[in-house]
Amino acid sequence: MNYVQIAIPFFILAMLLEFVFGILRKRQTYRLSDTINSLQMGVLSRLVGVLRLGFSAIVFTWVVSLFGVTQWSPEYWWQWALAFIGYDFCYYWKHRFGHQWRLMWASHAAHHQSEEYNLSTALRQTGTDYIGFVFYLPMYMAGTPVEVMVSVGSLNLVYQFWVHTEHVRRLGVLDYILVTPSNHRVHHAKNPSYIDKNYGGVFVLWDRLFGTFEDEREDEPCRYGITHQLASWNPIWANVHVWWDTLILSLRTRRWQDKCLVWFKGPAWRPVDAPMNIHNDGQQAKFDPSVSMFSQVYTFVQFWFITYAALLLQAEQGNLPRSLVLSAFAQLVGAVCVQGYWLEGRKRAFLLEWVRLGVLLGITLGAPMLWPGVSAANALVAPLFAYVVACAAVLLLSYALPSRYSDINSATLGTR
Repeated sequence: MNYVQIAIPFFILAMLLEFVFGILRKRQTYRLSDTINSLQMGVLSRLVGVLRLGFSAIVFTWVVSLFGVTQWSPEYWWQWALAFIGYDFCYYWKHRFGHQWRLMWASHAAHHQSEEYNLSTALRQTGTDYIGFVFYLPMYMAGTPVEVMVSVGSLNLVYQFWVHTEHVRRLGVLDYILVTPSNHRVHHAKNPSYIDKNYGGVFVLWDRLFGTFEDEREDEPCRYGITHQLASWNPIWANVHVWWDTLILSLRTRRWQDKCLVWFKGPAWRPVDAPMNIHNDGQQAKFDPSVSMFSQVYTFVQFWFITYAALLLQAEQGNLPRSLVLSAFAQLVGAVCVQGYWLEGRKRAFLLEWVRLGVLLGITLGAPMLWPGVSAANALVAPLFAYVVACAAVLLLSYALPSRYSDINSATLGTR
């Protein structure tokens, strides 16, 4: 059973409670733009599933068949307990190499980009992890059934959600055994003394055993984000920027050995003929461009529409033509990119939104001809048409709002 799907409503409720708690304690850890961007990343990480061809499943099936592995029958509780512990052990090594190999950091960096630390940060996941599954091969080689792997793996992820908070401080003896909020805050910190520590998913004992543990100190508060600030709310760029930087570095270095090594060295490593990577101390100001009230509210509402559409697409993709699924996927990805422009206060956000709505209107009106006989396509015409008209009306009305609510601060944003 995949417990992540079941837990999604509880994740949303928990974030709302944390937000209210922050207000009551006068210690708010949420910023609208940062939170929406993290949630966008979570939606995209699930949405890209409609593009995948089950490569990891193919590899697992081939390896198990090649070695003639016989799956054991999960009849006793202790088998599930051992599988849970074994999965977390594999996760530790996957997570550790996710920081120590640039090839894997290119994917995992997305989870560390947020400069805030709250429950929404837990949902900030990559959409480009196609390599990490190999670390779970030992579990399959040991005959662990697929249903057990899915169950313990999803439980592992659900556990990791709650440790992304600043409101829970120290937990006594639990801090020595489990991954707790205190331990995981250190993992997300970009302070030089905290970087690349505390990799465990559920048990911090692995870090203590293999020398990667670091305790949170009161005299050095955690500062969050990555050492080279992303400085963008574009979720696509957030997913690919380390891949792009690594590719450029690989192409520019002259030695063939370095062209390969750059993918398997740490993120800070540079070839001898490349400029040195200058690490800062994590003290730079948070990325927080000035955004109008209209842009914030409009983007917040749009995010939930897009999230609903993404969840619906995931649930119904098996019943839809592939061309319709891919078209919907492209529309949703385009929508979150435009949302990134809104959150950055870019002037062309209005233009891009009009273009997005125009394209969506064209697809909506042409759906009966593009996908004749597909009942789902016909059923979507009326609600999508109403959605486009409503969005267009809101955009038109925004021009009549007072400047303090709708205009972009040109002094801050220039001509972007």
